[in-house]
Amino acid sequence: MKIASVLSPLQAWLRRSRCKWMLVMTALCLILRENYPFSNFPMYSSFNNRTYFLYLTDAEGEAIQTRQFGLSSSGLKKIFDRYRRRELDRFKRSGSERVRLAEEAAGESLVRYLEGLSAGRPVAHKLVAGLRVQHVQVRQREGALRFETRQVAQHP
Repeated sequence: MKIASVLSPLQAWLRRSRCKWMLVMTALCLILRENYPFSNFPMYSSFNNRTYFLYLTDAEGEAIQTRQFGLSSSGLKKIFDRYRRRELDRFKRSGSERVRLAEEAAGESLVRYLEGLSAGRPVAHKLVAGLRVQHVQVRQREGALRFETRQVAQHP
């Protein structure tokens, strides 16, 4: 079966369709992924019994707004997740330490990324020295939420 024999009727059908651009955009979103409303992010379809979030602190341990760096909290987590996925591949043979090592390496990469962002922001640039990335694991156990906070990286 040739591709042209399949595409020809599809093209003819698209020409007749009144919502062809919506169908084209739907197909593109499904191919490109992570585009609302065709996201593979579970949103509210199900809840896991654990999750995590990140926040930043200064050298004294005071919380820093991610907006100082031009980011939202969710944007910070997405950047961290991207680094974390890359590092998990790198630490495949590290056994039970794999996740901790990957998250620490991702945290260090995140600190370097934030340092780069701060170059054009005088207020953020002052905050970089001693900047710490805090990782908070949230687990639901026995009907209660448990929070475990640990530092994954610190700017020198």
